[in-house]
Amino acid sequence: MKWMCLLAAALLAGASAARADDLFIQVPLRVLLPGDLGTLEALLVRPSEPGRYPLALISHGSPRSGADVRPNMTPLAMLPQALEFARRGWAAVVVMRRGYGNSDGGWAETYGACNNPNYIGAGAAAAADLRTTLEFLSHRPDIDPARMIAVGVSAGGFATVAITADPPPGLVAGISFAGGRGSLRDGEDCRSDRLIEAFRVFGKSARVPTLWVYAVNDQFLAPRSHDSLRTRTQRAAAR
Repeated sequence: MKWMCLLAAALLAGASAARADDLFIQVPLRVLLPGDLGTLEALLVRPSEPGRYPLALISHGSPRSGADVRPNMTPLAMLPQALEFARRGWAAVVVMRRGYGNSDGGWAETYGACNNPNYIGAGAAAAADLRTTLEFLSHRPDIDPARMIAVGVSAGGFATVAITADPPPGLVAGISFAGGRGSLRDGEDCRSDRLIEAFRVFGKSARVPTLWVYAVNDQFLAPRSHDSLRTRTQRAAAR
């Protein structure tokens, strides 16, 4: 777990300084979805030297403003984080889940009404896209399929926790930055008890180690909400 903590700190501290140069290559990708759903937009970044690299799957959040913003999202927004992984000898892929950016398939992560949210279903849908992406990339000759991690922020962090409940082969760890769903406005969310229950359900079958990173100045879940969420999650897990 020590290396995970160091990695998380490095990403938070150094992301803004990342710069593409001849040491790295960037490969735009289309990840094939099952059935006739189309493809997901993705960007792969890795060192330019030939080789098989461990893979970090980077997952974005979900904007509060919803439908007006989702289509305008792009993998380039998380290019600095991907480059920081590449600087440390990793390949990194930023994938836009269904309904975000130029990905096909329609938005699949709705949790329904605020007074009756289905966070488990939303997390499972997001995790399905992550699983599809890892399976797709595991066949590339420049990826080591036995050394893959998932990293996400906000809704992407929630999806990261969800995928650890049923991990694909080769997924060895997950990092969730401010993972969660249902934020309406600063310090207010939809049914935190339902969110806790979703974490409990995912955690019950998870066997992949995860690191959860939250900040006291997080505007999606206020500090008191963090304390309450942690306490109630611990009680739920002890059942």
